Amino acid sequence: MEFWMTNLPQSLRELPLIHLAIPGSHDSTTFAITKKSKISPDARNPIQYLKFLEPLLSPIMVKWSRTQSVDVTQQLNAGIRYFDLRIATKKGCGGFYFVHNLYSECVNGVLKEIRNFLDTHYGEVVILDCQHFFNMGAVEHCKFISLLVDTFGAKIQPRTDLTQLSLVKMTENGKQVVVIYRSDLREDFLWPGGCFPTPWANTVVIPKLISFLNQNLKRRNYSLGFVSQCVLTPNIWYVCKNIFSSLVNKCVLPLETAKYDWIRKQRAGLKGVNIIISDFIDYQDYRFCKEVIDLNEKILNCSKE
Repeated sequence: MEFWMTNLPQSLRELPLIHLAIPGSHDSTTFAITKKSKISPDARNPIQYLKFLEPLLSPIMVKWSRTQSVDVTQQLNAGIRYFDLRIATKKGCGGFYFVHNLYSECVNGVLKEIRNFLDTHYGEVVILDCQHFFNMGAVEHCKFISLLVDTFGAKIQPRTDLTQLSLVKMTENGKQVVVIYRSDLREDFLWPGGCFPTPWANTVVIPKLISFLNQNLKRRNYSLGFVSQCVLTPNIWYVCKNIFSSLVNKCVLPLETAKYDWIRKQRAGLKGVNIIISDFIDYQDYRFCKEVIDLNEKILNCSKE
């Protein structure tokens, strides 16, 4: 699985990257969140107002904020090639941190792990989606972008026509990293969010999620990338009603059957899916990664018919 892009048939490696089925992780770095993690600036207002109760809130928040249980290297080795990232600064601390209601891993270490993987996997490509930024002004953005450049350097793929960008072309040019930057910055190596739409269902109701995924795929612009968020999202009131339960028990496990039923009905290629993301990608021996990657075989099967 760690070399799945490298081992794709040449005909698939020549396809636009946006026509391949690519597995991704939702809130990719939450594996590092623990009961000792501090409340982060992306936590919603009711939590911010109750921050003085942090010692009591944190153990509950961990159960609802942690969406992955394996680190970035394990995710890469399992086939994950899209990473969903939320970045923030921390008062009194230098540098940047990944967040999801609570502070998670330091950015530097995670980026180095990804770089180390790419250095030994020349035919593999990763998509880093910098989704949200918190407590970051112009100066902090410049520092963060400099960190990306210092870490990945010439491996970063500049913006170009996505319909012409394939694994073959990226490998030939020594490019391995696509950086999506969902802000107003317009550096030529940062891909604006509009190049990779990522519609969000924002529901805990499984039929609504599946309907949302199908409707948005039908509306997809096939000259762009596309992220299908195959996740259920609890709001704060849902969490309060189920305070003694967890994201896993209420949103992850109940979705498993419907998630795989939906994935198996999809196909890659023109007018197909592109990036699909999930919580807890390691469940059932990384079944999610395998199911998504296997969609690429349907392209070959269709061409033989």
